[in-house]
Amino acid sequence: MKHFGLAGLLILSVVLGVQALPPFPAPQIVGRVTTVVDGDTLDVLITSLPEEAPQGLAEGQVVRVRYIGVDAPELADANGLDATDLNYALVAAKTVYLELDEEIWDAHGRLLAYVYLDPGGYLMVNLMLVATEIVTARYDPGTSRYQTVFRYFDAVPAPTLPPEEACLPWDQAQAHVGEVSCVRGEVASVGTSRGGDVFINLGNPYPNENRFTIYIPARCVGRFEAQFGPRFWRPLEGKIVSAFGEISLYRGIPEIELCDPSRLVIEEE
Repeated sequence: MKHFGLAGLLILSVVLGVQALPPFPAPQIVGRVTTVVDGDTLDVLITSLPEEAPQGLAEGQVVRVRYIGVDAPELADANGLDATDLNYALVAAKTVYLELDEEIWDAHGRLLAYVYLDPGGYLMVNLMLVATEIVTARYDPGTSRYQTVFRYFDAVPAPTLPPEEACLPWDQAQAHVGEVSCVRGEVASVGTSRGGDVFINLGNPYPNENRFTIYIPARCVGRFEAQFGPRFWRPLEGKIVSAFGEISLYRGIPEIELCDPSRLVIEEE
């Protein structure tokens, strides 16, 4: 079963396997996302087109885009809001790069596109969404270019955290520096840096040196907020959490750096 929080983890997989595959060139249509409509639809202001622009597209036009290969739940359905939040976290207000297939428009007048976060065509949002638990792949006539890749990402199982009994207590983590493991403990304090990094301290509060820290870089915080809610770290004090990753030392304090929300578990009381 795939996990909702897999988008961060799968960025590496997308980099390795989902470049605009030969013989197809990098995406040539550039735009800025103006509205995230739902989990598989967005509005894009077209800012740049190739010389031979597809019929019906013009610079300065706002066009509704439907992700090729993506079937997200409707807003009113279960997980519909979660899918929309995830899509929002990935593309809201960002510059995106569009690649088209043989079929350009759907029956509702929406532009069918593979949407990338980079001009080289390496980070495909469509596949990041399909790789989560709440979004599945779909297959429409005339959009089969990456169908095999979509099928793979739709089926690939996600890594899961070990059971609680397999996690190290927070005060034993320092003896396992350099290992990939699960660390569990009670949140003693939380904090943020001026740059937006999040620090979740287990066992003892900052600045007590006898503590374990879960460090979430600012560039990754949005992914966690998409899953756990805005400023999710504020109510964590007193709760039990588990983190899975490589244990390292930072100024003598053991820590795990997380960018993938599926590697953090917040236990229910």
